[in-house]
Amino acid sequence: MPKQTFFNLSKEKRERLLRAAYKEFSKFSLENASINAIIHESDISRGSFYQYFEDKEDLYFYCLHLLKSNEKENVEICFKKENGDLFKGLERTFDYLFDTYFCGKNKEFYHHFFVNMTYRLSRNIYTDAQHTQTVQHYEKNLQDLTAIIDKTKLNFDSNSELQEFIRYTFQMIHWSISRVFLQNLSKEEAKRIVNQQLSWLKNGITK
Repeated sequence: MPKQTFFNLSKEKRERLLRAAYKEFSKFSLENASINAIIHESDISRGSFYQYFEDKEDLYFYCLHLLKSNEKENVEICFKKENGDLFKGLERTFDYLFDTYFCGKNKEFYHHFFVNMTYRLSRNIYTDAQHTQTVQHYEKNLQDLTAIIDKTKLNFDSNSELQEFIRYTFQMIHWSISRVFLQNLSKEEAKRIVNQQLSWLKNGITK
């Protein structure tokens, strides 16, 4: 996460740096993105950059954190529209996330994220032990989402079990979406895969 010196900047300077970062990370993967290009585009010195962020990864995951933060309200809306139904809410969430990743203004950023997916990157799409604020933010989002879900027909002993299930299903949805980037699947094909997996979870796989 950014150092306090970043937040001490004017709004205009913060936004200029972030615009430069999104531009670079939309052209290249994290590995191939250039700090020099970012500081040139945002008109800051290399020394100033390291006063604001630890390194390129720190900036990248902050950009990702901001994108995921903006999803919270829309994901909650998905479940509210389905009256708290867990599986219908997850199906609607897939539609929302797919459209965001493939049709939204940051689609190129997401393209490089998913195409260059690694275990470390996949953990950081929602949480990373090295980013305490991100972890706390995500856990709060899970708690808020749990409060919306209708638990009357679910076989969970606690909210923490439900939250773990949600975490698992969201990761499953994101891995399915990554197959769209890697295998050039259509939305219909990806949705069929996700719905099949959700059906296995809902109905079981034993006779």
